[in-house]
Amino acid sequence: MQLPTTLQNALERMIAAQPASALERTALQLSARYRETGTDAPVIATTIEAVAYAAWRMPATYAALRAVFRRLAEAQPDFTPKRMLDIGAGSGAAIWAATEQWPSLQQVVAIERQPAMARIGKQLTANADLPAIVWQQQDVLTLDRLAESDLVVAGYVYGEIEPTARTLVLSRLWKAAGGALVLVEPGTPTGHTTILHARSELIKRNAHLLAPCPHTAACPLAEGNDWCHFAQRIARPAFLRRLKAAEAPFEDEKFAYLIASRHEGKPVGGRIIRHPIIHSGRIELQVCTERGLQAMTITRSQKTLWRHARDSGWGDPWTDNPPTGGSNHDD
Repeated sequence: MQLPTTLQNALERMIAAQPASALERTALQLSARYRETGTDAPVIATTIEAVAYAAWRMPATYAALRAVFRRLAEAQPDFTPKRMLDIGAGSGAAIWAATEQWPSLQQVVAIERQPAMARIGKQLTANADLPAIVWQQQDVLTLDRLAESDLVVAGYVYGEIEPTARTLVLSRLWKAAGGALVLVEPGTPTGHTTILHARSELIKRNAHLLAPCPHTAACPLAEGNDWCHFAQRIARPAFLRRLKAAEAPFEDEKFAYLIASRHEGKPVGGRIIRHPIIHSGRIELQVCTERGLQAMTITRSQKTLWRHARDSGWGDPWTDNPPTGGSNHDD
């Protein structure tokens, strides 16, 4: 996966306008602050901090959201949202990712509480071939009412809300979601716990869980002191390799997520929750199902299932009656 060319060019122009050494120093400071606090969005007070944060985190954030939106489209192929609400919009990664997935989008309301980040988001989306965007510099906790939208997204923000306020905020997000609600968090035990809280609350509200969960029973990973997470690989632009002093041309963003909908999606028998282990004559899978975790071994003699397993990857849905086409799994 790669950033959209238009977005990458806009980021490069923005980065070029900042002193290189100061930008690199600021990016390292923000990264250290992130590791110390465990939050994905440190307080951003200045323009150079906002640019550094966007350069450091936007590619990975875009990758995770793009991957999750593909799962939503996979579960509901006829979902064609026109209105989107982006909570904690930051530099606008979710807007770019959603537009790539759904050309049907016509309007986006982007809510961002940090003024410096909102300014960067506006700058990156200005004059781009995107839906009409209304930016609101506000804290979601202060909003009693959110704009009703076909798609509501909270990317790397729900976990930053004080635990005592999360249920109220989730209620408002769900009320605003006329179609689907997407939550994305870091792929850590803490991120998974945050997602589990939202999952339990949405089940109480009779939401249809489209992904990753193939059921509404208790999470078998949580019962085993494990956590559910996935990964998306994205190519590192040259500016990101410079900022991170990294030689690898790619990085893997690990994330936890939940997609809830007002409507049912395509039935999913299970979800592959680990990288398949491929041997010469067999493929071993870990699959989450309504019966709990299932360790499956698919042999070459099971021709149809073998092809299905060979074409499937971590995070893909699994069924014992595989489709005739190949997987849309994206490395």
